[in-house]
Amino acid sequence: MRLSKEQVEKISKLILNHLKAKELIVFKAQEEAVLSRIVEIFLKDMRAEDELDKEVEKLLKVHEREIEAGRMDYRKMFSLTKTKLARERGIVL
Repeated sequence: MRLSKEQVEKISKLILNHLKAKELIVFKAQEEAVLSRIVEIFLKDMRAEDELDKEVEKLLKVHEREIEAGRMDYRKMFSLTKTKLARERGIVL
């Protein structure tokens, strides 16, 4: 599921407000700076996942014939490959 920047900002604001309401955080910087950093990290993580998806697609092109012939399930192989690469690179999905 892809999120727009506006959706990321809204989710980030909800997270920040929840943490504030539960008194789980104490600000050492301006609240807007904290929110901006949350959004930045969120977007960076989404870009990393997009890059991982592209790499998995390239790797699976090698097995295109087997996939088309029905000997391999593309979605299953995509998921397994993505999970393995993410684990190796320390990317949390």
